[in-house]
Amino acid sequence: MADIEREHNLNLLQAVAANAEMGKNALEQLTPMAEDPLLKAELLRQKNFYREIDQQAHTSIAACGEKTKGQGMMAKAGAQMGITMKTMGDKSTRTLAKMVLEGSQQGVVDCVENLRDCPKATPGAKKLAQRLQDFEQDCVQRMQSFL
Repeated sequence: MADIEREHNLNLLQAVAANAEMGKNALEQLTPMAEDPLLKAELLRQKNFYREIDQQAHTSIAACGEKTKGQGMMAKAGAQMGITMKTMGDKSTRTLAKMVLEGSQQGVVDCVENLRDCPKATPGAKKLAQRLQDFEQDCVQRMQSFL
Protein backbone atom coordinates (compact mmCIF):
# COMPACT_ATOMS: atom_id res chain seq x y z
CA MET A 1 0.00 0.00 0.00
CA ALA A 2 1.40 3.36 -1.02
CA ASP A 3 2.08 5.98 1.66
CA ILE A 4 -0.82 8.22 0.61
CA GLU A 5 -3.21 5.26 0.55
CA ARG A 6 -2.05 4.16 3.99
CA GLU A 7 -2.43 7.70 5.32
CA HIS A 8 -5.93 8.10 3.88
CA ASN A 9 -6.93 4.68 5.16
CA LEU A 10 -5.72 5.35 8.69
CA ASN A 11 -7.18 8.87 8.75
CA LEU A 12 -10.58 7.60 7.67
CA LEU A 13 -10.55 4.73 10.17
CA GLN A 14 -9.44 7.05 12.98
CA ALA A 15 -12.28 9.44 12.09
CA VAL A 16 -14.80 6.59 12.13
CA ALA A 17 -13.52 5.44 15.52
CA ALA A 18 -13.69 8.96 16.97
CA ASN A 19 -17.21 9.52 15.60
CA ALA A 20 -18.46 6.18 16.93
CA GLU A 21 -16.81 6.75 20.30
CA MET A 22 -18.42 10.17 20.61
CA GLY A 23 -21.85 8.73 19.80
CA LYS A 24 -21.40 5.82 22.20
CA ASN A 25 -20.20 8.07 25.03
CA ALA A 26 -23.01 10.58 24.54
CA LEU A 27 -25.61 7.84 24.55
CA GLU A 28 -24.14 6.28 27.69
CA GLN A 29 -24.74 9.62 29.38
CA LEU A 30 -28.17 10.29 27.85
CA THR A 31 -29.83 6.86 27.99
CA PRO A 32 -30.32 6.78 31.79
CA MET A 33 -32.13 10.14 31.55
CA ALA A 34 -34.73 8.83 29.08
CA GLU A 35 -38.08 8.12 30.69
CA ASP A 36 -39.93 7.26 27.48
CA PRO A 37 -39.46 3.49 26.98
CA LEU A 38 -39.49 3.82 23.18
CA LEU A 39 -36.81 6.51 23.27
CA LYS A 40 -34.74 4.49 25.73
CA ALA A 41 -34.95 1.43 23.47
CA GLU A 42 -33.89 3.51 20.46
CA LEU A 43 -30.95 5.01 22.35
CA LEU A 44 -29.80 1.55 23.41
CA ARG A 45 -30.06 0.34 19.80
CA GLN A 46 -27.93 3.26 18.65
CA LYS A 47 -25.38 2.76 21.42
CA ASN A 48 -24.96 -0.89 20.44
CA PHE A 49 -24.40 0.06 16.80
CA TYR A 50 -21.78 2.65 17.73
CA ARG A 51 -20.03 0.06 19.89
CA GLU A 52 -19.97 -2.38 16.96
CA ILE A 53 -18.62 0.22 14.49
CA ASP A 54 -16.04 1.37 17.04
CA GLN A 55 -14.81 -2.20 17.49
CA GLN A 56 -14.58 -2.71 13.73
CA ALA A 57 -12.58 0.49 13.32
CA HIS A 58 -10.25 -0.51 16.17
CA THR A 59 -9.70 -3.93 14.59
CA SER A 60 -8.94 -2.39 11.18
CA ILE A 61 -6.53 0.14 12.67
CA ALA A 62 -4.76 -2.60 14.62
CA ALA A 63 -4.48 -4.65 11.42
CA CYS A 64 -2.54 -1.70 9.97
CA GLY A 65 -0.15 -1.88 12.92
CA GLU A 66 -1.41 1.33 14.53
CA LYS A 67 -3.23 2.31 17.70
CA THR A 68 -6.61 4.01 17.76
CA LYS A 69 -6.54 7.65 18.76
CA GLY A 70 -10.27 7.84 19.44
CA GLN A 71 -11.99 10.88 20.87
CA GLY A 72 -9.57 13.31 22.50
CA MET A 73 -9.82 14.01 26.21
CA MET A 74 -10.79 17.64 25.68
CA ALA A 75 -13.49 16.74 23.16
CA LYS A 76 -14.81 14.06 25.49
CA ALA A 77 -14.89 16.40 28.48
CA GLY A 78 -16.49 19.16 26.41
CA ALA A 79 -19.20 16.81 25.15
CA GLN A 80 -19.94 15.57 28.67
CA MET A 81 -20.15 19.12 29.98
CA GLY A 82 -22.39 20.17 27.09
CA ILE A 83 -24.80 17.30 27.78
CA THR A 84 -24.84 18.14 31.49
CA MET A 85 -25.57 21.81 30.79
CA LYS A 86 -28.29 21.14 28.20
CA THR A 87 -30.10 18.61 30.40
CA MET A 88 -29.70 20.41 33.71
CA GLY A 89 -33.18 21.93 33.62
CA ASP A 90 -34.89 19.77 31.01
CA LYS A 91 -34.55 16.02 30.54
CA SER A 92 -37.72 15.72 28.48
CA THR A 93 -38.05 13.26 25.63
CA ARG A 94 -38.04 16.17 23.18
CA THR A 95 -34.82 17.64 24.58
CA LEU A 96 -32.98 14.31 24.58
CA ALA A 97 -34.19 13.49 21.05
CA LYS A 98 -33.14 16.92 19.79
CA MET A 99 -29.66 16.46 21.24
CA VAL A 100 -29.27 13.04 19.62
CA LEU A 101 -30.65 14.36 16.33
CA GLU A 102 -28.17 17.24 16.33
CA GLY A 103 -25.31 14.89 17.15
CA SER A 104 -26.32 12.57 14.32
CA GLN A 105 -26.54 15.48 11.89
CA GLN A 106 -22.99 16.47 12.83
CA GLY A 107 -21.96 12.83 12.43
CA VAL A 108 -23.31 12.83 8.87
CA VAL A 109 -21.35 16.00 8.06
CA ASP A 110 -18.19 14.52 9.57
CA CYS A 111 -18.58 11.30 7.55
CA VAL A 112 -19.11 13.19 4.30
CA GLU A 113 -16.06 15.39 4.95
CA ASN A 114 -13.86 12.47 5.95
CA LEU A 115 -14.85 10.39 2.94
CA ARG A 116 -14.05 13.34 0.65
CA ASP A 117 -10.76 14.02 2.44
CA CYS A 118 -9.62 10.39 2.11
CA PRO A 119 -10.40 9.32 -1.48
CA LYS A 120 -7.50 6.86 -1.57
CA ALA A 121 -8.64 4.90 1.50
CA THR A 122 -9.32 1.19 0.99
CA PRO A 123 -12.78 0.04 -0.06
CA GLY A 124 -13.21 -1.58 3.36
CA ALA A 125 -12.52 1.66 5.22
CA LYS A 126 -14.83 3.58 2.88
CA LYS A 127 -17.56 0.99 3.37
CA LEU A 128 -17.28 1.29 7.15
CA ALA A 129 -17.46 5.10 6.97
CA GLN A 130 -20.42 4.90 4.58
CA ARG A 131 -22.16 2.46 6.90
CA LEU A 132 -21.71 4.92 9.76
CA GLN A 133 -23.00 7.79 7.62
CA ASP A 134 -26.09 5.79 6.60
CA PHE A 135 -26.74 4.92 10.23
CA GLU A 136 -26.40 8.57 11.31
CA GLN A 137 -28.88 9.60 8.62
CA ASP A 138 -31.31 6.94 9.83
CA CYS A 139 -30.91 8.22 13.40
CA VAL A 140 -31.87 11.73 12.29
CA GLN A 141 -35.11 10.35 10.84
CA ARG A 142 -35.87 8.21 13.89
CA MET A 143 -35.28 11.03 16.36
CA GLN A 144 -37.70 13.30 14.54
CA SER A 145 -40.58 11.14 15.76
CA PHE A 146 -39.69 12.04 19.36
CA LEU A 147 -39.73 15.83 18.84
